[in-house]
Amino acid sequence: MTDPLPLLGFANPQFHTGRNTSVRRGNRWHGVPQARIEQAAGVHSQPLALHTELRRFDTLTSVDLRDEHDPRCRTPEGLLAVMQQLYPGFQRDEAVTLVHFDWHGVE
Repeated sequence: MTDPLPLLGFANPQFHTGRNTSVRRGNRWHGVPQARIEQAAGVHSQPLALHTELRRFDTLTSVDLRDEHDPRCRTPEGLLAVMQQLYPGFQRDEAVTLVHFDWHGVE
């Protein structure tokens, strides 16, 4: 039987205890209530509640990104560089989804 929950994968899974944020291109993750987190290749968390926000990238501030899981992405400039690596052609005026989840170590 396949798992009905979506799997939120990461290019750089550096989580910290407490609230984490991941920014995703577009609105695919907006409104998704729960997912499993890919901690490492083939290692998935227990189901975690997600809280999402749909925003335009160019409205994000460092305050919005303070809980970003990847330290390189805690400023708009750093996040833009990573988004352009992960999503070729990514532009500042695109819609993104901020995906927030609480992490408490090994789930």
